[in-house]
Amino acid sequence: MIEAALRNLRHITPPLARPFAALLPRLDGGGCGIHFDAGTLQFVRLTRVAGPARLRLDAYGTAALDDDVLRGGVLAKPEAAARRLGELLERVGTSVESLRDDTIVLALPAHLLKTHVVEYPPGMPERALRAWCERHAALLLPGDSGPGLRSRVGVTWAEPGSHRLRLYACEAELVDDRLAALEMAGLRAHAVDVAHAAGRRAFQWAWPVMGEPAHETPISSRSPPSPMALLQVSDHDIDLAVFDAQTCVGDLRERFDGVNGNPEALASVVCELLGRLPVAASSLHVAAQSMTPGAFVAMCDGLVSACRVPVRPFDPLGRLDAASAPARLRQTFAERASLAVACGLALRAMSMRGLPWA
Repeated sequence: MIEAALRNLRHITPPLARPFAALLPRLDGGGCGIHFDAGTLQFVRLTRVAGPARLRLDAYGTAALDDDVLRGGVLAKPEAAARRLGELLERVGTSVESLRDDTIVLALPAHLLKTHVVEYPPGMPERALRAWCERHAALLLPGDSGPGLRSRVGVTWAEPGSHRLRLYACEAELVDDRLAALEMAGLRAHAVDVAHAAGRRAFQWAWPVMGEPAHETPISSRSPPSPMALLQVSDHDIDLAVFDAQTCVGDLRERFDGVNGNPEALASVVCELLGRLPVAASSLHVAAQSMTPGAFVAMCDGLVSACRVPVRPFDPLGRLDAASAPARLRQTFAERASLAVACGLALRAMSMRGLPWA
């Protein structure tokens, strides 16, 4: 995730800096995840409820983007994206006005980011750490000092419990156009995440029951499941991570034309990546973006044949009580699996509001 120093995104989490609490929405709102991928817009809104479930699925949906709206990761037509977002909100029964007090998180695909892991600088005062990270992250984009190229930079911990930092950098236009689209729609973003990291977060959160409402069976009454893998297929790459309980114990990412690629070729690559993971996965859960139901089924069938493990669509919304449960049941597996990133973004938004997502 991009945790700090993205210009105009004012959420900075400790210990890297003190949070700008006054700039966050009031606590009576919800958390929204919005993601623009190769050909679609995805939206998920969560709200807080009393009881063991803690979260409620308030609104969700996807909308197709016109072919010329997104070009190489840049929103070439923010006004068209904003118009499509407004249409989607109206279709799912919500409005811009109802989201004014929400925390909203966007995502960038990993292939648009430059990243580097560094050791935490010993003895660095907290007041100087942000500037140090910004300066070193900016070096990831050569020539950023030139007048024609601006960058957005950020930092987070490389992994839990470590003393290493992960620096991020991307061209400013990639963030600015997404911010502009939301502003044109009457909304304001509060943080930016990495798409595949958001998908993993949704998978970790859904782990205890994987598709059943969280309140139905106490987690303590279930035996720990075997290691499971999450495969995320986007338009530029595939991301594979294996989890033992809620801990990610191995991950690999490979550039691949996932949306338009041949299902057998994709299955071959995934099978090879599974063999390189440090832990053997007993099952494979699949999330994909911008894929038709038929193509999604063909991809899963190819994975079953090549990998010889159970393959299941990942339903990121299955653990949530929904305001319109029948509507979710009418969606195809492909439609629900495409919401993994937006769900993970909404979970982060709720954690920013003080509600732990796991």
